[in-house]
Amino acid sequence: MHMSSAVLSRLGWDESFATAFDAMAPPSTVPARVMSVASRSVTVLAENGQRDAVYSGRLRAAPPPGGVTTGDWVAIDGATVHGVVPRRSALLRRAAGNAAVAQAVAANVDVVFIAVPLGLGVTVRRLERSLAIAWSSGARPVVLLTKSDLSVDLACDLESAAAVAGGSEVIAVCAAGPGLAEVRSCLPAARTGAIVGPSGAGKSTLINALCGASRLATAAVRDDGRGRHTTSNRELVELPGGGLLIDTPGMREMGVWDAQVGIDAVFADVGELASRCRFSDCSHDREPGCAVRDAADSDPAILDRLASLRRLEREQRFQDLQVDARLRAEARREHRRWARAVRTQPHR
Repeated sequence: MHMSSAVLSRLGWDESFATAFDAMAPPSTVPARVMSVASRSVTVLAENGQRDAVYSGRLRAAPPPGGVTTGDWVAIDGATVHGVVPRRSALLRRAAGNAAVAQAVAANVDVVFIAVPLGLGVTVRRLERSLAIAWSSGARPVVLLTKSDLSVDLACDLESAAAVAGGSEVIAVCAAGPGLAEVRSCLPAARTGAIVGPSGAGKSTLINALCGASRLATAAVRDDGRGRHTTSNRELVELPGGGLLIDTPGMREMGVWDAQVGIDAVFADVGELASRCRFSDCSHDREPGCAVRDAADSDPAILDRLASLRRLEREQRFQDLQVDARLRAEARREHRRWARAVRTQPHR
């Protein structure tokens, strides 16, 4: 068994990962953690140092869900990655484009920080979406109201975020100092976080502040208020004090992928109301005895939450149907390949 060396332990390696590694790793390989991912290679850190590595043919043919990503633990031999240790958590989103495929944003994270830039108020619908995806990852979501010094009414922004956070911690933070200690407390030694949010949310600036140095490139927000992309690759950064944080490129919107568990968690309040409806299949429209509509009489925001829930559930159902169709098409192609191979074999 690969015991936890000082380097690996610092990166979050423990006995459960070691057990999983021994069950899947080819002989002569050693464990390493993926620090960043390029188009055809990865940078990993192992007990004997950092190196670039490429994927084996077998791994290219059968990658983990969403592909190898920053935070993964892998089995390497020299400069070749032969396999991925089963993940403890995985932050997945629907990849950009029309294809129904997943993209792994980060793996083996304990905390997902959702960066919400202040100055123009909290966009609660986007926050609900991000929370649903974060909850589905298996990690703990924490909402970061970044650039808190730009807030016109910080108490109101905190209240707006907390109203849809579903019990997740909400921290107002500024790179100049306020809130940094609370963020650090979420990442004790050997714990990993990932920070997601739109371009211009101040993610890289915040990581630099946590590091106490200009570790990552930053850029000013454009004149129209939209952010600039400064992070092009996901990168695992070691923080003073022992925590680790994955910076991610700005994402205008994260498409849901296998996120029903997270959707249920974020909208647990609407689900609890729905359980009191007279009819179990209540559509919360005009049915008599609808507890959701009754509650909306005193709190109209519930209808906005209901509309947001329906939108995310429609998106999830559409994604499920597309995945099923893709899998059926792949099965048909595989069957045709098998049939052609049988036809071309000489008869015995």
